[in-house]
Amino acid sequence: MIPKVYICFMYIPTEFEFTDQKLILEFLQQHPFGTLAVNGTEGFPVLVHIPFTCHFGPEKNYLEFHVASENEIVAAIQALNQGTLIVQGAHGYISSSVYTHTNVPTYNYQAVHVSGKLETLDSSGLRNHLVQLVDTFETKRENKLHINQWPVNLIESYMKEIVGYRMELNQVEAAFKLSQNRNEVDFQRILDDLSTGNAEEKQLAEVMKQTKCPIK
Repeated sequence: MIPKVYICFMYIPTEFEFTDQKLILEFLQQHPFGTLAVNGTEGFPVLVHIPFTCHFGPEKNYLEFHVASENEIVAAIQALNQGTLIVQGAHGYISSSVYTHTNVPTYNYQAVHVSGKLETLDSSGLRNHLVQLVDTFETKRENKLHINQWPVNLIESYMKEIVGYRMELNQVEAAFKLSQNRNEVDFQRILDDLSTGNAEEKQLAEVMKQTKCPIK
């Protein structure tokens, strides 16, 4: 049995709880940037914003990332060896002016919390992580960069300034609040309204279309 690591709890109303593990893993691959939270010694969490790489297999799923060695979160990780990574997706304000009935406005969003044990990467593991991290973000570029293009001494110098980590996906929570509690008519009116908004609102509308499941 996989042990559960509890560092943060996310309140998720039943209608917005997302449990499809395959789609959650796809979400993490599509949004490779998050906020790592580790319990600190002063009563507050220590936070860092980081890009990450995904490693999903039949036996184990984990994420890899790195932080500056001088970041105070390194000491917090050494003390606990566990943390929670918060990853956000599409989000936006929903005006109740578009509803067919009187109600208050709300806010739609996608959020995934991943909690797990943290393992420090050795020198070889850190370099492999950096290779995949660069390759991941260079994938769609015409003139792709690769870590081997830079002098070895330059990479080794940077590696001395960072610490790499592997996080097991021991506990995964996902809240996709996408107007699932609205009827078909109001759901479509929300989509129409968002589709005339800014880039973020249009992105939210597209995500809602893909995850369409309003009440009947």
